[in-house]
Amino acid sequence: MSPFFVAWSQLSFHRVKLMVAAAGVVVAVMLMLVQLGIRQGAMDNSVAIARRVNADLVVVSPRTKTIFASAQFPRSLLYRAGSSPDVVTIQEMYMSQGRLRNPWTKLEFPVSVYGVDPENPMMHLPGYEKFRSELRQTDRILFDGLSRDNYGPVEQTLEQSGPMDVEVNLRKVRIVGAIRVGISINSDGNIFMSSANFFRLFPSRAPGSVDLGLIQLRQGADHEAVKREIQEYLGAEAKVLTRDQLIDSEIVFIRENAPIDFIFGMGAAVGFFIGFVVVYQILYTEVTNHLPQYATLKAMGFDDRYLLRVVLNQAVILSLLGYFPGFFLALILYRVATRAIQMQFSMTTERAVSVFALTMIMCIMSAMIAIRKVRTADPADVF
Repeated sequence: MSPFFVAWSQLSFHRVKLMVAAAGVVVAVMLMLVQLGIRQGAMDNSVAIARRVNADLVVVSPRTKTIFASAQFPRSLLYRAGSSPDVVTIQEMYMSQGRLRNPWTKLEFPVSVYGVDPENPMMHLPGYEKFRSELRQTDRILFDGLSRDNYGPVEQTLEQSGPMDVEVNLRKVRIVGAIRVGISINSDGNIFMSSANFFRLFPSRAPGSVDLGLIQLRQGADHEAVKREIQEYLGAEAKVLTRDQLIDSEIVFIRENAPIDFIFGMGAAVGFFIGFVVVYQILYTEVTNHLPQYATLKAMGFDDRYLLRVVLNQAVILSLLGYFPGFFLALILYRVATRAIQMQFSMTTERAVSVFALTMIMCIMSAMIAIRKVRTADPADVF
């Protein structure tokens, strides 16, 4: 007699109890997936701008902890980087926080402002190339279509009526189009423009101060070797990073200054604990209620190992019954969270597999504790 068949027969005999047990696992799976998904989504969105940088090397001020609150360094330092024969292109990038007035409500909201080269921004900005000629004109900007709704239906208005005028930092500018980049926990919206238009919005900024220097190297160049070479040219006045180092530094800053890992990691741990307790209670009750039947099986010649396999199969059944509904409910909640928070949350294969493994471990651990009761089943109890 298959242990799986016996396990399923016991669990399915009381349908209501089985549904309650599966519901507990569903809640645990859903909670783990949602917490880990929001954690990863918040982290990914927070470093999205750094990941969009296409430069091989990035020059920042040694006082810069994150590019969202960057310190400036002298633009003249970038000219030194051109001394390396491996350097092909050097661009400046300017970043700051401005205030965009909603044309419909007349309320102002903070917005991240990026000044980049219209011809070669050295960033992956899908759709940006269509607006290169317009961005060279005075007071022309691009709007991030994935910005929060605070700014009004800008993207829809652009699609229906074309370019529109708004106020940024009390200056009238024209939005010539929208590209979809994405926001983060640091920013509710983004606008992009040429360096000249950036300084029109921030007249107090010294033109000779740069937030990021973007360097493109010749194909086949050793990034680390060129980085060390350029660092010698710049001395202690600026710091040279590879693109990967820039992304890593942003991740470290977010983890040290925003408790994303702790908050959502704790939520996932709570989900695991809830599932563990629910499954243990159900399995313990099943074992206790069926001790005479287990004793009968022993009297028929089945050993403890067989009975243990029955309980373990019950744990596996509960994990399967709970995981798949929890998985699909988590997908729905991802879509709800994406729509509500306006940040992209998506399921990854790695997360789905990891939570499936955690669900199996959670149920098997519960079974291992509940299994101890099976050992007390005595054939003499039958008679």
